[in-house]
Amino acid sequence: MHRTQIYLQDTVFEQLKHKSQMNGVSISELIRRAVEKDLNKTGSNEARAFFDALKPLQSFAATETEQYVDDIRSHSRILQAED
Repeated sequence: MHRTQIYLQDTVFEQLKHKSQMNGVSISELIRRAVEKDLNKTGSNEARAFFDALKPLQSFAATETEQYVDDIRSHSRILQAED
């Protein structure tokens, strides 16, 4: 393990201090966890999680998108009022 020194804004330090007391861990441990979590986060993991959350939309997989949108537009009272 390496030792390093960082400078924190007073408000950030106070928030860390409060959270460390609430969780029963040191401020250093909170910082280590946050840094590790951030380093393990990748764009591809975030994108995968986003698209995994869209799985219920798979019911539209066979839908012809242009036809679907045109159909919605043709039934729109707002768009019909503009004509």
